[in-house]
Amino acid sequence: MGDAISPRLHCSILGPLEVRVEDHRAVIGAPKQRLLLAILLCHANAVIPSEQLIDSLWGETPPRTARKNLQVYVSALRKIVGDRISFQGWGYRMRADREELDLLRFLELSRSGRSAVRSGDLPVAASQLGDAVSMWHERPLVEFRHVPLVAAEVGRFTELFLSVYEDWVELEIELGRHVETLGSLDVVAARFPARERIAAARMTALSRCGRTAEALSHFEGLRRHLAAEMGIDPSPLIRQLYQTILRCDGPPTRNPGPAAARPRSVRALANRLPRDVDDFAGREAEVRRVLEDPAPVTVITGGLGAGKTALAVHVAHLLASRYPDGAVVIPLRRHGVPQPAAGVQREILESVGLDVAGVREDDALASVWRSWLADRKVLLVLDDAPDEESVRTLLPGTTSSRVLVTSRSRLSGLDSVARIGLGDLSTSEGVEFLSRMIGRDRVAGDLPAVLRIFRRYGLSPLVLRLLGARLAGLWHLPLGPLAERLDRTENVLDEFAAGDVSLRRRFEESYAHPSWPHRAAFLALGALGGPVFGHEELVEALDGTGEPGERVVESLLEAGVLSISQTPADAEVAAHSLSYAMSPLAHRFAAELHAGPHAAPHGNRER
Repeated sequence: MGDAISPRLHCSILGPLEVRVEDHRAVIGAPKQRLLLAILLCHANAVIPSEQLIDSLWGETPPRTARKNLQVYVSALRKIVGDRISFQGWGYRMRADREELDLLRFLELSRSGRSAVRSGDLPVAASQLGDAVSMWHERPLVEFRHVPLVAAEVGRFTELFLSVYEDWVELEIELGRHVETLGSLDVVAARFPARERIAAARMTALSRCGRTAEALSHFEGLRRHLAAEMGIDPSPLIRQLYQTILRCDGPPTRNPGPAAARPRSVRALANRLPRDVDDFAGREAEVRRVLEDPAPVTVITGGLGAGKTALAVHVAHLLASRYPDGAVVIPLRRHGVPQPAAGVQREILESVGLDVAGVREDDALASVWRSWLADRKVLLVLDDAPDEESVRTLLPGTTSSRVLVTSRSRLSGLDSVARIGLGDLSTSEGVEFLSRMIGRDRVAGDLPAVLRIFRRYGLSPLVLRLLGARLAGLWHLPLGPLAERLDRTENVLDEFAAGDVSLRRRFEESYAHPSWPHRAAFLALGALGGPVFGHEELVEALDGTGEPGERVVESLLEAGVLSISQTPADAEVAAHSLSYAMSPLAHRFAAELHAGPHAAPHGNRER
């Protein structure tokens, strides 16, 4: 890629695939090369895993050289589009903006037009939506209709086009341009005979042109088609339009059709993701799993500081372009206090313009929530979920949207979800993480000190981030003396703080609250010489905390306080050979809580 450049480019996928470079049409003759470009453009600015690309290019029996062939196709495409195609470690991404890809320009015009509708500027709205509609050509990417990865995206943006077209044509009729709209309505209504909004618009336009018989005939055609193809009747609202036209025997002065057939004041959720972490490092396998897994709900779990939210937000940025109706992080706790699901639903629904003030019952509000999500593609990140019920209430009723859930608990009661458990980073990931924060030369220059810190205090992303922030501020000191200082300090937890972020405060919010259900067991862990515990030792120590020790161990595993550090191959001796681990610094905090406020500090205590 070193010699690749980025020429002026325009790509079209809202019809046949076409690429223009410097205003000249590029010739891409190889079928698989064309297919690869079509896939990347359909998912512009998103990473497509190499395995998915290979599957789409060769099907179930790819050649042994498929990965190499894929690299050859990518190299050939880079000669045309420049360095816009990049490899991300597990897949490829085609970078494009709205001036370079007609789909992105279509989406921008659609958003602008609908914004003008909300502000009441209907002529501007009609103009912008009309510009979007004019970009559409019949049967986009028809040559690739047999490829599921392309067909699914074509189906998605065909639905987007139809909804924009419906908004536009209703505005045109409302503005008195019913004669002008009939030409396109005749074509679109014939191609999509089951779309009731399009049928209502054509009936209204025909009626306003004095062609009442044709308007009534169109309704009869719709009724026969729905009965034959779907076994259903037309909706009550379009039947009402039919009756209005029939009674008036002339053009209605205003379109009395379905309320859903008019531009609604509901705003798009839009992309509300917080910024991605620039120095995000590691978790490559986990990122691939989220991107590749088709499950509509993914649960990301791990102990405090494992980087659950950072991973979810990072992946959400990679997925966001696939969810045109918005992406948002919804915190399910605020200041450590769980948020009622109904309050979360009400806040989001009101933010998109829905009036739910009169909806009092939680069940009714949940129904409105699911109805709003039903015909949308939204990416929801439910952050720091306290329990299963808080998640279930917010899940969409359809699979068109995607949900990422983060929680310290494993939320084992949730079914039909993909699960990703986060532990500490590996040593190599920790070195990379710290190198991005304080510089590679500084880490490499005193690697033994860095590794000593890792062994003593663990490799959780939160610990490394706070450590990196402290080391960056002490840039004039070598790492060896800093590691020795950590070893000598009595209150080592207080060393892991940067600005307004403190590891001790995070521990206090999570573990020190009297009402936390695992507090007694956590205190008992502080009395042990961990942070790694044998099975029998652990069960014996936890037996006096209110429940049988075996059950308490299971509850601590569920809550993310403990993890299994070793699983023997022989299941018959598993109960006696298992060992459990917790974060070294979490164990120091547990030891402090166990000793009480007047005991000597435990920062120097060997484990």
